[in-house]
Amino acid sequence: MPLALLAASALALAGDAVPDWIRLVPAGEFRAVDGRGPWRIADAAAVITASLAAAPLPLDENHATDHAARHGGEAPARGWITALEARADGIWGQVEWTPTGRTLLTERAYRAVSPVIEHTRGGTVLRLVRAALTNTPAVPGLTLLTEEDPAVDLAQLRAALGLPETADEAAILAGARAAREAERALLTRIAGAAGLAADATAETVVTALTQRAAAGDPSSLAQTVVTLQTQLAALTQAGAQARAVAAVDGAIRAGKPIAALREHYIKRHIADPAAVETELAALVSINTGGIVTPPPEGGAATAPVGEEARIVALLGIDPAKYLEQRKRLGASQEAV
Repeated sequence: MPLALLAASALALAGDAVPDWIRLVPAGEFRAVDGRGPWRIADAAAVITASLAAAPLPLDENHATDHAARHGGEAPARGWITALEARADGIWGQVEWTPTGRTLLTERAYRAVSPVIEHTRGGTVLRLVRAALTNTPAVPGLTLLTEEDPAVDLAQLRAALGLPETADEAAILAGARAAREAERALLTRIAGAAGLAADATAETVVTALTQRAAAGDPSSLAQTVVTLQTQLAALTQAGAQARAVAAVDGAIRAGKPIAALREHYIKRHIADPAAVETELAALVSINTGGIVTPPPEGGAATAPVGEEARIVALLGIDPAKYLEQRKRLGASQEAV
């Protein structure tokens, strides 16, 4: 489930007194002043029960647990939320402050508390995860509300998108966009096959097909299945093409000397991605010290040399045609 860093009420400080209870989230529905949200408390009792399963909840400074800690920084607790209570204006938490936390409040170093909540993609709050002292307001009558910036495991993202280990962030982004476009295109085609508008949602499509099945229209369903199979095959090919382009272009950016053979590698990747990615990973990168023999003095190279010659020979490509293609594409083969 998604997490969000979400602000609660300003701390009510009376003189030097440190509050034992603080409001963590407002009741009902709320959103940020910049338009994000809305979030809502649909069942306060359920939220409290789920939250207290991991009690006590830490209360740090400026969401250090969510930001500094993941980069090796410190994120000490300034208090511990030991109890929660549903009130008319929201959910409140009872805090056992650490000595440092009490000092920070006594000195009025912070004016608000911002909890981290877990919520559904529809915005329903599921539980409170932790909280932080903060001074950055963003919600009318409340304070900080920013979406969490989660650490992204690029290796897992490459695997999920079917990209090689050499894919850089640009290739990953291109792959993600291609996957999203393919998903939208597939849904559009399925909607069309079901006789629905192109912008129909997945839920609408499923409902229509379910109703058609319940109505017992086998001939119509059979035609729909054939149409969808054809469209799925086309989209599968498009997805393979997108992954191949991302993989090959990522390898070129990584310094693999294959710019002149880009289209060749893309076609091979579509047919056998694992073999091509293994081959690309084994190639020497000219960005990382790969040795490239310069052409003879006094003129352009008349044949591939060094590592480049080995690759051309392994691929069974005519050296002259290779050099002509490389020149036409303007590919540089100098070490950088």
